[in-house]
Amino acid sequence: MSGVAGILLRQGGAPAAAAADIQQMLARMRHRARDGSSWWMDTPIALGHAWFNTTDESGPGPLTMAGGKLAVTADCRLDNRDELLARLGIRDKSVADAVLLMRAYLRWGEDCPVHLQGDFAFAIWDSERQALFCARDQFGVKPFYYHASVQRFVFASEAGPILGIDGVGTRISEHQVSGFLAGLPDDPQSTHYADIFRLPARHTLTVTAQQVVLRRYWQIEPSSRPIRSDAAEEFAHLFSQSVRNRMRGTSAVGAMLSGGLDSSSISCVAAMQNAAEHKPRLPTFSLIFEKGSSMDERPFIDAVLRQQKVDGTLIPVGNYQPFAEFEQVLEEQEGTFLAPGLTLTRNLYRTAGAKGIKVLLDGHGGDEVVSQGHGHLHELANAGKWIDLWREIRSASNTYGDGMLGLYFQFLTIYGPAWRVAKLKHAANRVLNRIRKPAQASQGASWHGLINPDLAERTDLVDRFHRAGYMPPTVSASEALTHRWILSNGYVPHSFEVLDKAAANFGVEARYPFWDKPLVEFCLALPGEEKLSHGFGRYVLRRAMEGILPTAVQWRRDKIDFTANLVNGMLGNHRDLLERVLVSDAIRIAPYVNLSAVTAAYARLVRQPDQAAPLDVQYVWRSVSLSLWLRQVQLRGSHA
Repeated sequence: MSGVAGILLRQGGAPAAAAADIQQMLARMRHRARDGSSWWMDTPIALGHAWFNTTDESGPGPLTMAGGKLAVTADCRLDNRDELLARLGIRDKSVADAVLLMRAYLRWGEDCPVHLQGDFAFAIWDSERQALFCARDQFGVKPFYYHASVQRFVFASEAGPILGIDGVGTRISEHQVSGFLAGLPDDPQSTHYADIFRLPARHTLTVTAQQVVLRRYWQIEPSSRPIRSDAAEEFAHLFSQSVRNRMRGTSAVGAMLSGGLDSSSISCVAAMQNAAEHKPRLPTFSLIFEKGSSMDERPFIDAVLRQQKVDGTLIPVGNYQPFAEFEQVLEEQEGTFLAPGLTLTRNLYRTAGAKGIKVLLDGHGGDEVVSQGHGHLHELANAGKWIDLWREIRSASNTYGDGMLGLYFQFLTIYGPAWRVAKLKHAANRVLNRIRKPAQASQGASWHGLINPDLAERTDLVDRFHRAGYMPPTVSASEALTHRWILSNGYVPHSFEVLDKAAANFGVEARYPFWDKPLVEFCLALPGEEKLSHGFGRYVLRRAMEGILPTAVQWRRDKIDFTANLVNGMLGNHRDLLERVLVSDAIRIAPYVNLSAVTAAYARLVRQPDQAAPLDVQYVWRSVSLSLWLRQVQLRGSHA
């Protein structure tokens, strides 16, 4: 977790001013510069680097090569180092990742990101071409923001340092506001500010005095290699290698341990690797709720702690306050965000950072990468395998609670022989939505009532939702297409950016073993029965963890729903805030939300908190979040 920054003067400009600007940008990223910062300048470019040493690098960049003809600033961790060293003919295995980037650029030019595996965001200045070449990793783990004008191009790991540059507008984006309220991070380039953009995942950007060219260098596709006979064994190998890669660079490595399948798998594999190499016990960090609570995962956490040699730290949640430190969180996030539980995650980062942890392994994304396999049910029905479908639905009903006969006959209605004459297209789509991920299924209904109709019309929200918010029926009928659609949507980079900013605030770099390019490609290539079988989603992961995970964790069916905790925290600790924001200060959000719908949702939460509808919770949480952020914007003098 380092920070990059830079300024390219495109049409003249004073180098002295650029030097002052780059220093100011680095000052605004001090939290990313725990081990120092530095900058380099050569007309017309200034590059800065905020250094947090988690990759065994010799010191802060920017680094130069070829007599100063190339310079790079990078926030990166390359996982295929051995392959790159061999292909580039480099014998020194201690060479820094940033140097490997420049050597890869010298060999392959702007195609170099195709040959890279890992998490990266970097910018290379090529003085011979008078071009700045920028790239972001395949999944958007590392952030990259920029502002482009005729006079200059400015970039950084966060938007805040760019906002501090004279001439960069602070007008907020209504497009982004409506997307937040709708739960739709559909635009991979826009940010909260109209003059600042993000470089999308798996894209490069080439900037010269004449043009700014955006290009996609990779797209999410299944592996072309044949799957071995034992898919679980191959998964275990790839997963173990991914965990090992993300433990490279520092001994100060820990892991989140929630007790769920994903975090437990990472913790157990990492702990075994430490033990095999005679390293100290792996530190793990777990949030614990009171015994008997619906959020209590202590039995599963304890099962892992008993089985593996780890140094477990338990963090009591106690009296949860979702809006505690929220002004600071909004400053940290530079705007609103789609993560109501972020304040809980920040407690993990805070505790880990205080204990000297630099790298924290995170199970985020296991559901998406390995896949719950819901599309496999559609595949069985579409192929007319009704007995197999019946067996799978009967097993899956133990997990998802759907009535066996009802769900089975719904599939018969959609895929059975009478589908051509049954005019049930609308009903079929409703059924398809039921089988998809719950969050995605509910979004379509949620935003209509929450958002001011004028805002929805001004920002083309209906068309945007039809393009990006709904999974097309032709996609949901195929597990392979469903899987790829989920991995490709805007929630993936949005989540990484939110978590990156939160972790950086506490001097921690989060790393995600499930988001490994070879592992993702492998999972995409798996047949549906390896993802959903005997009613268990992520079936290949469960089989791969045989003998590694405690059985109670390996085959657990439930996932914790934190909605009740959020509701109790809001109503029990923030009633005064809710009343002020939603009632006395409601005029602030009136241009953006449907106030009558929000106040009605709030009234229902107050009246029956134990029966809170997820839709009402989202109405209230997003409205309060937006109001508090708009207040900050107004105090800074920014405007809509």
